[in-house]
Amino acid sequence: MDNKIFITEGFKKIFGTAEFDEAFLRQLFDTSYIQHVDGKTMGLEEFIQHMKLLKERTQSIHVDFRSVITEGEIVFSNHVVEALMKDGSSSVIQVIAEFRINNGKVYYCDELTHLISGDAASRDLGSAH
Repeated sequence: MDNKIFITEGFKKIFGTAEFDEAFLRQLFDTSYIQHVDGKTMGLEEFIQHMKLLKERTQSIHVDFRSVITEGEIVFSNHVVEALMKDGSSSVIQVIAEFRINNGKVYYCDELTHLISGDAASRDLGSAH
């Protein structure tokens, strides 16, 4: 599968439902997965906890990919995340991310997030776990 499609379709499946699907995350992400986001580093287990927390805090999440560029195993994206929180508030966050994929799994991500609008408490949506 093309790495660009792998990332965009994976995001659609992850965020297209309110349910937390740990098994699907483990299919997409390698056991050696490392994510650097906003000065913090997470391994796979912390990332899974991060995704679980996102699902607990939000009613829905929509991801709009503005640009996605691939070069070999690297996928670079500029995307906007719109999150509707369970308390009814909403946040819009811009994400610049570099993903690396090998053997059909994401093994690395380097990401910066920027809160465009929403409560300051949502500033950590990219890294809370």
